[in-house]
Amino acid sequence: MIVRCIKIINPATLAVVSEHPAVRIGEEYPVLEVLADRAVVLFRLPDRPGSTDPIDTPGLWDAAMFEVVSDRMPSCWVAELDEGRLTLAPREWQRPGFWEDYFDHVPTAVAEYGRLKAQIVDGA
Repeated sequence: MIVRCIKIINPATLAVVSEHPAVRIGEEYPVLEVLADRAVVLFRLPDRPGSTDPIDTPGLWDAAMFEVVSDRMPSCWVAELDEGRLTLAPREWQRPGFWEDYFDHVPTAVAEYGRLKAQIVDGA
């Protein structure tokens, strides 16, 4: 799934802004994960190309910021419904604590993220 940014909503203030260092209006992004929780739908996007972070820091962004360019869903995505929250993502990322392990640089989580991100981006 590929989306194009059409507006930027600051994740901290929820205000519409003209720029943000992590996303750019008009730029296209592969969607790594979709989270739907009641009235909120979020897309997890990878870092912008050229990021200087030593590890990719995928962020969650309001789906209202984007239009869908390609609705082709990655073959590794599975749906999970947990306490009213719907997630479309690789099963490995849906285990409790995965994202905490990833951001804590646990080697197995970092490797799983890299492998599955490549599969999603290559298939997007």
